[in-house]
Amino acid sequence: MAKAKQLVVFVHGWSVRELDTYGGLPARLVAEAAAAGLEITVKDVFLGKYVSFRDEVRVADIAYAFQRAFERDLAPLVARHGRFAAITHSTGGPVMRAWADQFHRAGDCPMSHLVMLAPANFGSALAQLGKSRLSRVKTWFQGVEPGAGVLDWLELGSRESWDLNTRWISGGSVPSGPTGVFQFVLTGQTIDRQLYDALNSYTGELGSDGVVRVPAANLNASLVRFVQDAPTAKSSVMPALRLAEPPRRAPRTAFLVLAGKAHSGDGVGILRSVKPSPRSRGAERDRATLDAILSALRVGTARQYASLCDDFDARTSATQAAEQVEREERLLGERVHIHDRRSMVLWRLRDDSGAVISDFDLLFTAGPRSSPDALPEGFVTDRQRNQRDGGALAHFFNYDLMRGCAAIEHDGAQVRAARRGTDTLGLRIDPRPSSGFVHYLPAELVANPDTLRQLLAPNETTLVEIVLRRNVHEGVFRLVQGVDARGRFDKDAPGGIV
Repeated sequence: MAKAKQLVVFVHGWSVRELDTYGGLPARLVAEAAAAGLEITVKDVFLGKYVSFRDEVRVADIAYAFQRAFERDLAPLVARHGRFAAITHSTGGPVMRAWADQFHRAGDCPMSHLVMLAPANFGSALAQLGKSRLSRVKTWFQGVEPGAGVLDWLELGSRESWDLNTRWISGGSVPSGPTGVFQFVLTGQTIDRQLYDALNSYTGELGSDGVVRVPAANLNASLVRFVQDAPTAKSSVMPALRLAEPPRRAPRTAFLVLAGKAHSGDGVGILRSVKPSPRSRGAERDRATLDAILSALRVGTARQYASLCDDFDARTSATQAAEQVEREERLLGERVHIHDRRSMVLWRLRDDSGAVISDFDLLFTAGPRSSPDALPEGFVTDRQRNQRDGGALAHFFNYDLMRGCAAIEHDGAQVRAARRGTDTLGLRIDPRPSSGFVHYLPAELVANPDTLRQLLAPNETTLVEIVLRRNVHEGVFRLVQGVDARGRFDKDAPGGIV
C-alpha cells in the first residue's frame, strides 16, 4: 500500500530570530513518518521564518505575507501532491489560523491539517510584560524591537483575537473537518523551574505551561452574550442581565495535554526538546509528542477525527490526574504545587451604542442570596485588563475549587483537605458614570446553575460580551419656543430618560 504524500510547513512563535528554534522535530518527523504510513522527505518540509520583532508588523500582516510565500513556494507543490500540513508553535498557531480565516473562509483552504503546539489561541498573560519598558530595554540591547504589533494581538481580550475567535465559535471562520481544516491542539501544563522568573509570577503560573494558559490554547470554547433590561420608572430593582441569544459552542477540536511538557526550553519544551533522531539520548521522552503529531497527520475522515478527539480527551484526563500534585525541591525545603484544572473568562463590556465601557466594577456572587461571601476561597487566581481596550477583562478561575473537590493525598499524606465549591454563579456590574445627563445603571445576573455551567468549563475559555443600556436624559437637548427666549441653561436638571 502506497504511503500518503505529506507536505509539511513549520511555523514558529513570537520573537524568534533563528531557525534552530524548531529543534530536532523536523528531522525527527521525517525519520519516523514512514513507520506511521506517511511519506515525508527533507524537501517536503518547509521551515517558516517570519518577522515578529518589529513593532510595525501585525498578525494580519504576517498572514498576508504568508499568502504571498505560499503562492511563490508551495502552490506548485500543492498542485502536484495535494494539500499541506502546518505544524506550529506558540504564536504560529494564531498566525496560521488568521491566514486561513483571512483567505479561505469559503472552505477552499490548501492547508489540510493544522497541528498547534502550545498555541496562544486566546492570547497570553505574558504579552503585557513583553510590551513593558523593561522588555524594550532588553530588546534594544539585542538590536531588535519587542514586536508590539504582534503582542497587541496576544494581549488577553484583544480586539483582533476576539474577532477571530468569535468567528471560529460562531461558524464564520474556516470550516473544521475534511472540507476545511483538521485542527489539533497539543499543550503542556508543566512549569520549567529552571526558566522561572522570580520577577514575573506568570512564568510559574499553575494552569499554564509557563507562557500560555491551558484554556488559552484550547479551541474548544464558548461565546455568551448578555444584554441589560430597560429600567422601569416604578421599580427600585436594578435592571437585570439576560441572555441575548443561546450560548454558542465552537466546533469540537482535538485537544491534548501532554505530560511533562512546558512551553519553551531544551529540557522539557514541547517543541525545542524533541531530539532529531529516535536513537538520540533521551529520545524516548519525545514519544508521546511524536505519536500525537503523527496520529493527527494520519487523520483523513470525520470519523477518524472524532475518534482521535475521544482518545485525546481520555489521555488529557489521565495526565491531569497524574500531574495534580507536584513536589518541588528547594534550598529551604520542599514545596508542594497542586495543579487544579482552570477556566478562563474573557469579558467585553459595551453599551448599546457600541461605545466601550472602561470604568466599572465586576463582582461575582453565588448561593441562594447572590452573595460574594458564598464563593469558595481561591476561586479566581488572576485578573488582567487589556491595555488598549478598557472594556476587556480576563479572569482566570480555579475550576476544581469553584466546583468543589475531594481531599488530596500524596505519598501517604494529605496535601489539601476537601474543599466545598458552589453550584451557582452570578455577577453584578457597577458601571460609571452612574449619574448625569448620560449615565449607566448597575446590572445584575442573579446567581444560578445555568450561568455557572455556561461560563466555566475545565481547560476552556469563554468569551462573554455584556451590553449595557446607555441612558440619555431629555435635558441633553430641549427646544424653547419663541424668538425672544433668553436665559442660561447650564444649571438645568437632566430630566427624565429619553
